[in-house]
Amino acid sequence: MISKLSDEDCWELFKQNAFGPNEVEREELVMIGKEILRKCGGVPLAAKALGSLLRFKREENEWRYIKESKLWNLQDEDNVMPALRLSYMNLPVKLRQCFAFCAIFPKDDRINKKLLIELWMANGFISCNKMLDEEDIGNEVWNELYWRSFFQDFERDVFGEIISFKMHDLVHDLAQSISEEVCCITKIDDMPSSFERIRHLSIEKNIPASEVSIWMRNIKSPRTFYTRSDDLAVFNFRSLHVLKVPLSKVSFSIGHLKSLRYLDISCSKFETLPESICKLWNLQSLKLDSCDYLRNLPNNLIRLKALQHLSLNNCYRLSSLPPNIGKMISLKTLSMYVVGKGSGFLLAELGQLNFKVDQLHIMRLERVKSVEDAKEANMLSKHVNNLWLAWNEVSQLQENVEQILEVLQPNTQQLQGLILEGYTGSYFPEWMSSPSLIHIQRLSLVNCKSCFHLPQLENLPSLEELYLYIRGCRKLICLPASMQSLTDLKRLIIYNCPELEKRCERETGEDWPKISHIQNLKGMF
Repeated sequence: MISKLSDEDCWELFKQNAFGPNEVEREELVMIGKEILRKCGGVPLAAKALGSLLRFKREENEWRYIKESKLWNLQDEDNVMPALRLSYMNLPVKLRQCFAFCAIFPKDDRINKKLLIELWMANGFISCNKMLDEEDIGNEVWNELYWRSFFQDFERDVFGEIISFKMHDLVHDLAQSISEEVCCITKIDDMPSSFERIRHLSIEKNIPASEVSIWMRNIKSPRTFYTRSDDLAVFNFRSLHVLKVPLSKVSFSIGHLKSLRYLDISCSKFETLPESICKLWNLQSLKLDSCDYLRNLPNNLIRLKALQHLSLNNCYRLSSLPPNIGKMISLKTLSMYVVGKGSGFLLAELGQLNFKVDQLHIMRLERVKSVEDAKEANMLSKHVNNLWLAWNEVSQLQENVEQILEVLQPNTQQLQGLILEGYTGSYFPEWMSSPSLIHIQRLSLVNCKSCFHLPQLENLPSLEELYLYIRGCRKLICLPASMQSLTDLKRLIIYNCPELEKRCERETGEDWPKISHIQNLKGMF
């Protein structure tokens, strides 16, 4: 049952979306607007959609056109669908296919905004111009749909930017109804009667691969294929622009998919990728997250001149990245970098890249030979939200490790989370106590065995989680009393810190701060 508002509340909701906060309401538009609202039957979704539709229309004839539209004659008990369809019909033509494509996600699914824009780009729905690149235009398209109230239930980051959202079930129904080329299957009963016109296919639940294979034989020219069924014969579809599928082995024939622009084979079990993947000249996004067995990437990966996004989250077995990755000047996202030993594999490769990423994990920092080598990474120019710096703890002690970490300073005003793992220095750099770390919420110090003191945590006003895991450390003996000023700190985890345990047991007053406001305090010694 759809909830309904009173006439007064319905008008207030409509008015918020149709008129700006400082705009004088013109009497003639108010009269027409109230006549339109009578058709909505008090349904909030319809009132919001219509208000958003009329937000930038200020001519009486434009408002009358909406009031007198024949779409109100559609059979709909609550008149919600006519209101939504009117909003859709008033979209610019180029935006309609972007909205319709949203039907590929299941109902009530939380949709990642960045992912959706990448899929629009991969399918050629948006393209760059002289002033803006594709991602900027994708953001404009998304904002237009957002202003039309097609999206709701937003999740934001610490900067207030929307990172994910949902669609109302009725909005999803609209997207599905206006596109015969989008198909989302969550169970066998959802199978359409005809597959011939399907261009974008998503199979979300674990439907048997045999069933999926039968359907696929009837699809002529798919552009998007999403599935959780592994090892399907997908490499025969030369028209594919988007492919998301788990694989136990990547066939050499993947190189035949010349039109492919977006490839997501995350959570797969292969150890290597064939060199033929370097023939995918149009590939823009390659996602290999949580490929636990992946050991190396093709040496010729830099031939992928169009590649913008290379995602390697949780690929911990990677021994190195391809040489000269700094020459991939189109790269905007790189989630992991493994420092190598020779030319083309050094940390300096990062210095040539200009990207903005949510997470960057730099591994094997013990291979950095000098402070000058670390400077060449040019970390200050990178926009990184979450930075993970890792040294191999079994390696020999690194000379000048404190100075090396000092010059690896990221953009502190951008940083939200920081992990230091295996750091062998005896003290932390000044930038870790900088008041400019205004957005940092999570700090993890893992196996930092030689440190005597923590950074000046009182300078980190937004810190919500402090995680100390310092196995076998006998040098960090106390927590600073100033931690009591961390009023946002919600979680403190201390694991395997024997000297801290002794200090806690002795209860020596001010040396062990009483942080009573922490909701989740774990002491595991």
